[in-house]
Amino acid sequence: MAVDENYSSHQRNCIIIMKAVSVLSMVSSYFITRDVLIRFHSGERIRLTHKIVFELSVANFWGSFFGPFLSTWMVPPDPVEVYGAAGTTATCTAQGFLENFFYGLGVAMNAILAITYCTIVTLGRPDSTRNRREFWLILGLPPLLTFFLACKPLFDQAYNYTGLSVCSIGEYPLGCLNSDQVECTRGDNAKYLKIARFSLVCLANLVIVLGMGILVRHLIKQEKRFRNAAANARNTLLGPLASQATWQGIWYVAAFMLCWLPWYIWQWVRVTNNMVTAADVDSEMLIYAISFTQPTQGFANALVFFRPRYLKFRSRDEDDFRIASILRVLNLRVPSVLDAEWWQSWSSHNVEKSRTDSESVDESIKSTTLLRVDAR
Repeated sequence: MAVDENYSSHQRNCIIIMKAVSVLSMVSSYFITRDVLIRFHSGERIRLTHKIVFELSVANFWGSFFGPFLSTWMVPPDPVEVYGAAGTTATCTAQGFLENFFYGLGVAMNAILAITYCTIVTLGRPDSTRNRREFWLILGLPPLLTFFLACKPLFDQAYNYTGLSVCSIGEYPLGCLNSDQVECTRGDNAKYLKIARFSLVCLANLVIVLGMGILVRHLIKQEKRFRNAAANARNTLLGPLASQATWQGIWYVAAFMLCWLPWYIWQWVRVTNNMVTAADVDSEMLIYAISFTQPTQGFANALVFFRPRYLKFRSRDEDDFRIASILRVLNLRVPSVLDAEWWQSWSSHNVEKSRTDSESVDESIKSTTLLRVDAR
């Protein structure tokens, strides 16, 4: 199946971009999970929001690996001409299943994170699970649900190359659902499965958007109360702490929506146009936008996750190098040349040495002068 040469060149560029950006996302997700595990092994109490972000980061790491990073390496080279295709039907199916499972889990955990921040900020709930049942409901149920949802297309042979960069829910051969001349051999129900999945994703996004709206509304009301000096002593979250928790929730939601919006637009175009392929959609801007944004959620989450600690380090050590603050935030060793205290001690040592040398020279001059006087 020949593909338009102009589209192929854009597709090649997008695949390379997605691989590079997905590496950044995986590294960022690794640092989040590493940070939470370090705190756990040190005996520190892990907040509920950090547990959710931990599970979200695991999903983002493996979703980025099986999706944008491996991308077309898992796609069969025939009959579709795809840049980098070196897989088989089995690898394509495996990629589709794992990519849908981990990205589905990521969407679910983002929705749960939005709900959690809403309850913490508006109801004054503690940032922790009250019992084991609540823990498994929040952190154990989403993987089970997304696993079973990912199994349905697997049994329907609906994990196929979708025409952009990965194998996901789609028909085979590509475009057969949109053609009267080509008969589908796999994924006859791909359109309905994609509509069902997209509906669930839209439902989760509705929860996320509503959560963001509640957080913004609460922040506005809270700032108005503080401006009028009418803060209620019954609030469990007051002043800067409440604002910090609210803004943290807003930033997580904003990061998610920014990363996934172009992909949602593409899914809407594909579903509402009888499963049209990416090659038939004349919009290079859209596929480039997807290439840059869709793999970056792990990196965006890391920026939000480490931001409060970075600001804390900067306010405490304003003279410190920014790169040194970043290394401390990531629990990495700071080289001596980047440590402000080392530079200060080195500078003080040089000044002291210079003063000592100067005094030695002065003593030598005085001794020489006295000897000359005695000689006369």
